[in-house]
Amino acid sequence: MRRLGFHVSIAGGLLNLVPRALARHCTTVQMFTSSPSQWGRAALDPSEAIALRRALREADIRPHFVHAIYLLNLASPDRTLRRRSVFHLAEELQRAALLGAAGVVFHLGSVGAGGSPRQGVRRLAQALQGARQRSQVSVPLILENGAGAGHTMGGSLEQIAEIMALAPEAEPLRLCLDTAHAFAAGLPVHTEEGLEEVLSSVQRTIGLRRLRLIHANDSRYPFAAHHDRHQHLGQGYLGREAFRRLVNHPRLKRLPFIMETPGTEADDKRNMRTLRRLLPPEERPPLRRPAHAGGWARPAAPVGRKTVSLRREKL
Repeated sequence: MRRLGFHVSIAGGLLNLVPRALARHCTTVQMFTSSPSQWGRAALDPSEAIALRRALREADIRPHFVHAIYLLNLASPDRTLRRRSVFHLAEELQRAALLGAAGVVFHLGSVGAGGSPRQGVRRLAQALQGARQRSQVSVPLILENGAGAGHTMGGSLEQIAEIMALAPEAEPLRLCLDTAHAFAAGLPVHTEEGLEEVLSSVQRTIGLRRLRLIHANDSRYPFAAHHDRHQHLGQGYLGREAFRRLVNHPRLKRLPFIMETPGTEADDKRNMRTLRRLLPPEERPPLRRPAHAGGWARPAAPVGRKTVSLRREKL
């Protein structure tokens, strides 16, 4: 079954994740474990974490991913900030292990004005190894490609591959390919030939086996503009046909597609409808519906080789 989902809020408590994900018809999901714009956070309640793992399993939402906070800067020349980022990422790995997550996705940070990308690569590699050693867990670290804006890291696949090569003690290391970031950085994922070129580059530099998930986001800005601004699927400069090629590409069918599009739950439902309709009907994941307030209905049970829908297909 294809796995499609969103980054979903846990505001009000971890267990709010599942009904919100189901309302959006998610079969995979991404989450923060705390406020993305604050360093401080409360410890996770182990019983609540176990309850979330159980609820995700019962709802057949998998895999699920943790996204690290936006404040991390593992490439910074500021030792204090870099050290704080390492400690925070190590703790995030531990929280992800408690939650049973499939990995921690994170941005690679910035070297700052006048900073050296070469030194940034070395600092990142050292930081990843430090976070792994400090965490003592084997949850994958998932490096997200960047938009190439300003002095940020990760705008090229070659740079990400170099970071991974210099951090063998941080394994397992994986890649998250964000379509809006790739487009902004000048990777032509929006055309048929360009997509083949990009996937061949992933294979050559990093290895497709290390590509763990797709962030499926359209872009508010034109190609190679180096602006990280997401747009609803089909309404930005990538366009609907680009996502049709992406979600149906043979090399990507095994991967979860997670959207980080702007707006409300209603917007998310429209984006899910768009992505589902780009798939052949037989490859669309089954829909779910709320069973009652605070509850949910299981996906349809298979009968032979077909699936009986719990309600009429509307997406």
